[in-house]
This record gives sequence, C-alpha cells and structure tokens, in this order.
Amino acid sequence: MRTLLLVLALLVAATAPAAATTSALPTPLEAGTPLYTWNGGRCANGFNARGFLIVPPSCGIVGTVVRGPNMVDIGPIVAVRTTYAIVRITNTAAWVQRPTIAGRSGVITGSAETPIGGTVCAAGRTTGLRCGTVQAKNVTVNYPEGVVYGLTRTSVCTEPGDQWAPIFTGSQAQGHSLGGSGNCTVGGSSYFEPLNRVLAAERLTLVTG
Repeated sequence: MRTLLLVLALLVAATAPAAATTSALPTPLEAGTPLYTWNGGRCANGFNARGFLIVPPSCGIVGTVVRGPNMVDIGPIVAVRTTYAIVRITNTAAWVQRPTIAGRSGVITGSAETPIGGTVCAAGRTTGLRCGTVQAKNVTVNYPEGVVYGLTRTSVCTEPGDQWAPIFTGSQAQGHSLGGSGNCTVGGSSYFEPLNRVLAAERLTLVTG
C-alpha cells in the first residue's frame, strides 16, 4: 500500500505543470497610447507625469477607472479640470511609463517652452505628424465647457480625431492639442495649454529620458 501511494505521488508530480518562473512584462504607457473609459469610450494618454497620467477630461469623472490596451485597469481619475484630467496609476504591476510618443522615435528630455515664431509639431491620430509655428501665447478661447485663458495658438492644422495629440518641439514636450479652427485642407490654427502650467498646478513631475 505504501509503495502504491509513493508511485501515485510521483505520477502527480510528473504531470503537474511547472510554476511560471517569469511574469509578463509591464505594458508601456506613452504619449498617445489609446485609453478607455469605464464604459468603453475611447480617449488617449498625454505626456507622462511620475505616477500619474495627464488625459483629456472626456476620459471620465472623478473616481472612475481608466483602462489601457486590452481593457486592463490603470487607475482612477483623481481630478478633472476644464482642459484636462489626472489619473493616478494604481495598477503599477501592469504598466510602465515611458518618456516617448507612440509611433515615433526619440525621447522626451524636458518641457522647455517654444517661443513665438518657433516650430512645434503634433502627432495626431487622424492627420499623423503635422508641424507649424507658435503664433501667440496667453490666448483666451471660448469653449462649450467655459472660457479658457492662457492658451498657446499655433499654425498646426487639426482634423476630427486629433484632439489631445501630443505637441512637441524636438525632445521638448509642449502640451496637448485642444482642437482649433479650419482644417488641413484650407489651413487653420490650433490651441494647447502649456504643459508646464499643468505640471505646476497639479505638482507633477514630467517623466523624461
């Protein structure tokens, strides 16, 4: 009987699957990574701040959880402002923040603001990469959600679907497209809130490489 039990124990040990020795690597979060609201709506990540995401206010209301690719939880929205919202990353095992823009090479090394007349580029989901110049700063714009002050106007054209496109100059993050007037056929202008103002207001630190 004792011999039979020993044989059965050896057979079970031989057929049982081995425990995994490695875990799945975290998924990168980049500027432009697609995100999803609690009810499946789509939004997008902005430039990463340490431990937090800067996202459009359309991502949801305070307390709702934002998800990433494959609908994996990232964390809850902890603040909603007129032009942006803040997500705190609580599922840290699943995600790793990168100082990069989705679909583009190069690393974000800082957020030095581009002066008037300087070149800025936007990486839009609809139009792809578009570049132009900074036309004016501290511009006031009337949005349906309210009046917004201190925006930067550029000559970068936008199309529907380009909202929240990362705007940058070389390796320097500038902000996120809030839309504009005109289109890429007839020309037009677009606006963004300077990223440094958001970082300062929310006491966040930009993820850089």
